[in-house]
Amino acid sequence: MELSELFDGVESKGDIIVRGVPNGSHIIVTSDQQIPFQDDALLDVIYGQFAKDFKPKTPGAKYYHAIAGDCLDLFGLSSFPMQVAPKSYRLGVEIDILKDRLGRWGKKFDDNYLVYGNHEYRWAREMFNGKLGVYTRSLEEALNLDELGYQWVPYGRHVDFEGFIITHGNSTAKHAASVELGLYNRSGTSGHTNRPQSFTTASAADGEPITWSSMGMTCVTNMGSVIKSWARTQSWQQGFGYGIVDNGVLHFQTARVHHNGFMAAGKVYKV
Repeated sequence: MELSELFDGVESKGDIIVRGVPNGSHIIVTSDQQIPFQDDALLDVIYGQFAKDFKPKTPGAKYYHAIAGDCLDLFGLSSFPMQVAPKSYRLGVEIDILKDRLGRWGKKFDDNYLVYGNHEYRWAREMFNGKLGVYTRSLEEALNLDELGYQWVPYGRHVDFEGFIITHGNSTAKHAASVELGLYNRSGTSGHTNRPQSFTTASAADGEPITWSSMGMTCVTNMGSVIKSWARTQSWQQGFGYGIVDNGVLHFQTARVHHNGFMAAGKVYKV
């Protein structure tokens, strides 16, 4: 008997493999919006002014976009007692906010990818445990991802973009980028750890450098002032990533946000 006859769910959904990306194509990658705790001012600059400026000008090139997980917080589904309660939002509000953002952001790009993070996994966990009540739809159905034009993969999976890995990540260690690079042994990027950092070593196969970048987050940084248990974690920092494809290789950079701005593609943007 095939196990697929006994089980149904997203665990059977594989990674997204992207090959044949046209020369001169560009990609923007963000992570950890943590809606409804998103930093709208930062996101408006990334998806507004920067996305407009960074649009590829090479004939035949494409514009790609990926979100590397935790675009939702799903605070109400957390298994950790926070000793605080939200005043004005519930699951449906978070879903509506994200659908609006995904729709507006996605229109700026040719192809859109969404990698679920551990916060999106909260939905699947509670749905399969029967604890979501009237929320019996999968998260991708609730978000209308097909209609919005987003390809997606579940938590723990990744987008393989010309050999470059885009995933949410699992490590919150001090040197999380090193841990993720050790898991994949390939260049890539992730969120999850909520602080930008990178680690580079040489490929054992050909001696070429391989680098893993942890991007940081795009939500507000002061949640520890309300949720005291979060204040004990390492300082949160904002950032995102972007890259250009040349001859089948993605050259990727992380833009760190500090002093109310960031530098990306040779230009300083104020938030």
